[in-house]
Amino acid sequence: MTTTMEVSTVPLHEAIDEPRFLTRREVARLFGVSNSTVTRWAQKGLLKTVRTPGGHYRFPAGETRHAAARAGSMDVVHLD
Repeated sequence: MTTTMEVSTVPLHEAIDEPRFLTRREVARLFGVSNSTVTRWAQKGLLKTVRTPGGHYRFPAGETRHAAARAGSMDVVHLD
């Protein structure tokens, strides 16, 4: 009797239950800036964001982490 195994095609970051969105505080820690700086970046459209029904900012986790990685690879970053 032979059995077949299916290989999962779920990306690793989804397999470990990574959140889909980050809070303003999490983004501030990621970039090493204040919460108010993250708010200003969101208002200026420098970071992609969605608003909750209560008006809170939420940031797509993957895109935000990618932006932070790009920013970390530069000597000087001026987002505002």
